[in-house]
Amino acid sequence: MSSPVELAPADFTYLHLDTARSPMHWAMVLELAPGPQLHIDEVRARVRERVRLFDIFRLGVRNGRWRRAEVVLTEQVDIDRHVTPAAYTDAADLHRQIATLHETALPRPEPFWHITLFTPADTGVQYVLLRVHHALSDGIAGAAFAALLADGSAEDLTEFERFATSPRYRIAEIEPEVLKASKTAFEEHWKAGAAGRAWPKLTGTGRREVALTSASTRDLRRAARNHGASVHEFLLAAIGSALSLAPPRGTGSEQLRVTLPVTHDQAFRHTGNAVLVSLVNLLGSEPALDKQLERARAELAFVAAERPELSLAATDNAPKIPWPVHRAIAGASMKRMSPDIHIGINPGFSKVRAVLGTPIATLTPISPLVGYSFSVTSLILGGRTSFGIVTDPAALADGYAVTFVENFDRVLREAAVQEGANR
Repeated sequence: MSSPVELAPADFTYLHLDTARSPMHWAMVLELAPGPQLHIDEVRARVRERVRLFDIFRLGVRNGRWRRAEVVLTEQVDIDRHVTPAAYTDAADLHRQIATLHETALPRPEPFWHITLFTPADTGVQYVLLRVHHALSDGIAGAAFAALLADGSAEDLTEFERFATSPRYRIAEIEPEVLKASKTAFEEHWKAGAAGRAWPKLTGTGRREVALTSASTRDLRRAARNHGASVHEFLLAAIGSALSLAPPRGTGSEQLRVTLPVTHDQAFRHTGNAVLVSLVNLLGSEPALDKQLERARAELAFVAAERPELSLAATDNAPKIPWPVHRAIAGASMKRMSPDIHIGINPGFSKVRAVLGTPIATLTPISPLVGYSFSVTSLILGGRTSFGIVTDPAALADGYAVTFVENFDRVLREAAVQEGANR
């Protein structure tokens, strides 16, 4: 049936950018703690019990590529199709299967999410992979989907309401003078990042590689303080350093044009998409962490002062144009922006700690590749900060996701050792 819910312009952006070989869903990987294994029937029963909690769990989209999107509200969700089991042999096999699912578009017009329960064939722990189309929600509001699985009473589940029942996020308009200044800042920064770029471009193969890692939040905060930096600055610098240590295919890039998500909802209370995209230019051939920090600090200060992300905001007062024209413009705009990589640094809001009595060890986000060939998305939640890496192996070479993780972990370890030496 047609839905009374209407998507907002920011939601449409991810339908315009969605293609068969580059689907626009994000995902969350839940690593469960060792213990008795969950059975797929238990998980399906939990989801069946919760699926009518919020309408967003039953929302799908008909068409939405070259034909105008129609939002569909499914009356009876086929839980057996939306919650499926899989077996894995080791970490490499798990990551390969997650990558394959990340390559695979969610079916339309069915509800725009899917859950996979991964069980080890021999030894190991279980994982849950939740995939959600970006048109339904950004990563912050995506916390609502945890209610499909989370342990908790009816009162406990009310924590998810702000991300499921709030009005879909909209930006009515941006003041003309503010918009003009933002566009000027964006264009100048885009030009400043044009020189010395050699990062491989996203290909049309649709292939993906995935890797996961995590670090102690306490250690990260300590290392950042030791370098006189915020955690945000420190992580940007550490990623730049790791990429410089081992550039893809051995070819360094003097600069890296980075898309950096910036939320427009400072209250962190919305449904849908409140995320805007800013550009920062990191050093691509500089392993030294201190020099990376200097650049990262300057870039973040520029973003905070000039707000270049507003230049690309999808507002309610934008001109009304035919759907396929809008899609073509969105694609052309992304092509002109020509980002190299994506870095997302996200605060965690969910208090979810267990699924059907099994504690959650880590939650790791992974993002779609939206015009770039490399993405690292972090979630700062409690005692662990997780990092989900997605690459286009046709662009960066097979195994580059793992290569990055090895070098990133090395950068973090060395920063911790340096901290200890400076005490």
